[in-house]
Amino acid sequence: MPAAISRHFVTVGQRQVHYRRAGEGPPVILLHQSPSWALALDPYTRAFADAGFTAIALDTPGYGLSDLLPLEKPEIPDYAEALRETLDALGLKKIGLFGSHTGATIAIEFARRYPDRVAMTLFDGYPAYTDAERTEMLEHYLPPFVSYWDGSHLISLWHKFREQMIFQPTFVHHRENRADNAPMPAAAMQPAVLPRLITAEAYAIGYSSVFRYRGLEPLTELKAPTCFGMREGDGLMKGMSLLPPGSWTEILPRDIPTAAAVYAHLMKRHVAPEAAPPPPAERPIKGRIIRRYVETRFGQMMVRQAGDGTGLPMVLVPHMPGGGDLRDDLLQTLAAKRIVLAIDMPGQGDSDAVTAPPSVALWTDALEAALDALKLPTVLLHGHNGGASVAALFAQRHPQRVAKLILEGPLALPEPLRQVLQHRYAEPIVPQWDGAHWLRLWFTLRNEQLFWPWYNETLDGVRHVEPEIEPRHLTRKLTGILKHYAGYAPSWQAVFGFAMAPLLGQIKVPVLVCARENDVFAAFTDDAARAVPGARHAALPFDAAGAARLLSDFLG
Repeated sequence: MPAAISRHFVTVGQRQVHYRRAGEGPPVILLHQSPSWALALDPYTRAFADAGFTAIALDTPGYGLSDLLPLEKPEIPDYAEALRETLDALGLKKIGLFGSHTGATIAIEFARRYPDRVAMTLFDGYPAYTDAERTEMLEHYLPPFVSYWDGSHLISLWHKFREQMIFQPTFVHHRENRADNAPMPAAAMQPAVLPRLITAEAYAIGYSSVFRYRGLEPLTELKAPTCFGMREGDGLMKGMSLLPPGSWTEILPRDIPTAAAVYAHLMKRHVAPEAAPPPPAERPIKGRIIRRYVETRFGQMMVRQAGDGTGLPMVLVPHMPGGGDLRDDLLQTLAAKRIVLAIDMPGQGDSDAVTAPPSVALWTDALEAALDALKLPTVLLHGHNGGASVAALFAQRHPQRVAKLILEGPLALPEPLRQVLQHRYAEPIVPQWDGAHWLRLWFTLRNEQLFWPWYNETLDGVRHVEPEIEPRHLTRKLTGILKHYAGYAPSWQAVFGFAMAPLLGQIKVPVLVCARENDVFAAFTDDAARAVPGARHAALPFDAAGAARLLSDFLG
């Protein structure tokens, strides 16, 4: 049985570091390549855990779910110091250290600075470059990430990753620099490219530091045992000739699980003396959103939390499909008087996937489990679009736990329309070799603001609203969906398959029905408000501050 991997955040100064952890025993820290994330190291994390280590894979600052360093142009020594701070926060004194590509560069600088804290350093590909190569990579390899209205940045990102498996370096297209590799199948490409999209504009911040770092100089200063491993087909293989004579090198098979098992065996030669302590609790950071996970029978669920007031806590259930990060502005502006939390439902955003088919009933059970885990017996509850269905069902089932209810853009649709949309609104996302599925989703999301329904590109379908189609916003929205892309169509089918309208008359708590003008389901709020006995009805201002004032007036 493969080792189970859990996810955590640790507070390091004024930033949060996200990590994945498995196993028990002496600690091994795993550092990923750029612009990736700890999830990509799961085969290695499991292999080290199975070999008797506590394996802790960190998201590098600015990648995955870890915060950026508070520096305009961080360098590899800054990342090495950030690693020291993270180890201190985790209570780790001495570690085994595993780094892949960029992670190997951070690891070697850390091992150079703190040899007494490293039992062994082990690399899966070390970026050994000449000065000329570093200059060339800085000039050509890292074009800026810019979101464009037509989604062309998505195709560029997809194919830049794919090109790494065809040419090394990717900006030179000749026979002599064909890579000893082949492109991944589309289904494997999807999770591999996603972290580059998550990083977005911060794509080159950490990555560029690798090419500014004179990575050959510290090699003769290392005191801890150091193994330079390399899998066959790795584009960094040619750099092995630049390593100092007598360096400990290992050539491993291409197959990642096989190589990971070998790496774990190699780490057994030099083991840290003490077992890793349990994960520390997240420490709040005043004035900002804190992310954490709660353990439920539906797996780990992501919670975003702001505020520290004494008022009754407020819980936001985001729309499905998608995650709660798009409501960060509202979350912060509502947090003046109370703690405000946004919870990603199972199979959405940064929460765990579930094997059961998505449904409003399942998400409602998960909301109950999350509130129990958070020890919140009574809350102010807010649901948006599909999340409004979950919030309404929860309030109908557990009126004693909901002091007040806000339904933002509820899907209280006429029955014939609901049934049509259930079967037609969302198309399955199927990865394509050329990345076309990303572009198709992009224009679906864009069209949601321009036409009703999104596929009705006729004069009758035109939405005369201020469209929320700024490219950076759409990129974030698309990214949240792609984290669980297989659940996109089933999630839409689940929210349209739920008969919301009949439920509204059964709600016995104070209700506010509202929507922004450009909300896809704003046209149905009048009917929803009339269906709820005694409900208040209001148009929600577009800006977060105005929306927070209106909602706070209702909440008291």
